[in-house]
Amino acid sequence: MEQSRLLSDGKYITLGTILTGLVLFNLWNQTGALLSAISFFFYLAFFGQNLGQKIIPEEKKFWQKIFGVMMLVGLQIVILSVIYWFYRIDKQIVAAVIVFLPASISFIKVKCASPLADLSNDFDWESYAGTKSYLATKLLAILVIGGQILLMATLWDKRFSDTLVSPWTIIGPRFFIVFVITTLGLLWVLQKSKHTASNLLLIILHTTLMLSVALIIFKIGFGFDPFIHRATEKWILERGSIEPKTPYYLGQYVLVILTHLTTKIPLVTIDKIIVPLGAGLLAPLLTYFSLSRAGSKDKLYPAIALLPLLPLNYFSVTTPNNLALLIAYFIFLLIWREKISPQSNTFWLGLVLCLTAVTIHPFVGLPTAVIYFGSRLFKNGNKIKNIIVAVIYPLILALTLPVSFYLNSLRGASGFTLVNPLSHSTNLLLLFAKPHWVWLDRGNFWWQALYIYRGMIKPLFVAAAILGLIMIIKKYKNNLPKFIILSAIGLFISAFILSTSTKFAEVIMYEQNVYAERVLELMLVLLIPGFVLGLREFFIRIKKHGSKQFMTALFFSFLLLISWYFTYPTRDAVAFHTGWSVRGADITTVHFIDNLNQNKKDYIVIANQLLGAAALQEFGFEKYFKTPTGEHYFYSIPTGGPLYQYFRKMIYQQPKRQWMEEAMAIAGVKKAYFVHTNYWAPAAEIRDQATLEANRWWELENGRVWIYEYIKKES
Repeated sequence: MEQSRLLSDGKYITLGTILTGLVLFNLWNQTGALLSAISFFFYLAFFGQNLGQKIIPEEKKFWQKIFGVMMLVGLQIVILSVIYWFYRIDKQIVAAVIVFLPASISFIKVKCASPLADLSNDFDWESYAGTKSYLATKLLAILVIGGQILLMATLWDKRFSDTLVSPWTIIGPRFFIVFVITTLGLLWVLQKSKHTASNLLLIILHTTLMLSVALIIFKIGFGFDPFIHRATEKWILERGSIEPKTPYYLGQYVLVILTHLTTKIPLVTIDKIIVPLGAGLLAPLLTYFSLSRAGSKDKLYPAIALLPLLPLNYFSVTTPNNLALLIAYFIFLLIWREKISPQSNTFWLGLVLCLTAVTIHPFVGLPTAVIYFGSRLFKNGNKIKNIIVAVIYPLILALTLPVSFYLNSLRGASGFTLVNPLSHSTNLLLLFAKPHWVWLDRGNFWWQALYIYRGMIKPLFVAAAILGLIMIIKKYKNNLPKFIILSAIGLFISAFILSTSTKFAEVIMYEQNVYAERVLELMLVLLIPGFVLGLREFFIRIKKHGSKQFMTALFFSFLLLISWYFTYPTRDAVAFHTGWSVRGADITTVHFIDNLNQNKKDYIVIANQLLGAAALQEFGFEKYFKTPTGEHYFYSIPTGGPLYQYFRKMIYQQPKRQWMEEAMAIAGVKKAYFVHTNYWAPAAEIRDQATLEANRWWELENGRVWIYEYIKKES
């Protein structure tokens, strides 16, 4: 009989009150990070169990906890995002949500049982015992774990804070040999073993290893966008809100702040690890759960281990777009689960996850929500309704983002304009063009072949995924793959519209296609389950042939290495990627300039965007100047802003005083600095020319950075 635990279970009330009180105590007091994190973990697990028991009552408690915690965290994100939009976020608000949510969900009627009852089912001791036996008797599994630990330790030993484009430039060839051997052992074990917990453990460790390279090696941080978001999170944490408020990114901001306040883990650390570790842990687990419930468990493990054959670069660093993509993947897996087990009460979980994705990044969340609700119409409708959905649905999905951008522009939020698609049709082809930093003619045959394969990875992935979906339709009489293919078509049309028919005023020319590229990323994420199921069918066909299994493991080990290599920026015989990272020298530079001015930020700095990222990390959004074109940061970011155009002139035309005078006039200041770095060619030529007209200049960090000061001439 189902009852509300809050009204009928004294032990539940007592233990729940203790856990909630402990989290609140840690929130308001300076307790250690370890105690705070453990308390919050048990809080989530305890109350998540109550939700999970309602969502998937037929499953074991382990899976109930996983899905229940996902829904609980999603509810926290959605509620805090709404409160932040209308008010602010601070400790009082977080405390209220910490108390309100458990009290609310405890009214949900479930089959009541003591929270301490049936621990054997809760912890799944049988699988745990199997794991112990498996790891104790299977030497190869032990060696695989040893290889994974060795690889992780090597990455940790290579942590770097100086000039670095690619993490692979400081990694020796023996590292890659160990990876191939470890992967070979992993794929062999996964083809031979049936131990669920052990196999999933090995896959999780390997996937996390592959997604954590940038997280580990780039000591200060990787990329540019994460620095902006971390600076925003710090600002909101200290002040409660940031103006102007925008209806995007809120979900990530409140999640990071909530986790920081309740666990005491540094905000920067939380921000860095959410996506790489979240994807490494949950993507294999949820892929296994969703696809194994239709009798697809046989040979599913090696297929899941090969999920990173598609370079998952968007799961290797935390940004709102990447976090929303990860949530979208969970939603797509839920669609498969709902088709398999329609009796589960997972609709509310799907709704919460869709709202969560929208609060994190509407660009990803809105089309994902259309796909999720479309799947329910497609699934529940009759044949005629399905035909109508098949005709109208892809069109609605394709227009979701263009219409959203248009509506957003009406509120003055962005410079969005429509252009003639016929005159910009070649923009679609640019989405598939070879990167400008790849020069094939400079490499030998093997390097050329490697980069030709790089260009084929995504088309091969799409072809393999669609083939897998077709096999599912024919073999299992499952109609869901038809809906997935329709959704992929709708997303592709959306990418076509965005690349050929739209223009964004605040986006620099060479980044105009970024939105269309992200739609294609969402399409690839949508197709991952089909790709995994297709691989599973292949492994089933060779399961009785030991030699074929070994050769397959060896073949895919090398392919997985190649995909891993291309998951991160490359710098080799043919690739000259220029995506530098923030260095220790950049941190030194922004403080050097600040100290010159006695912490009075009445100046502007014309520099590349990584110096701007360093300034954001150290100073936040402390200083803006009002100009005729709006408020602008005192460092020349973003790249679409007017100050950055003067950096381009100083670098690509000539480092003339005239450009600095014009920049000072725009900002209304009397002092400006031009910062030149040793990695921006032609370094020596720019350095020498800039000294001719600057008032003063300095060299820092043994020639890694040059700073030039310009004082405005009095008219």
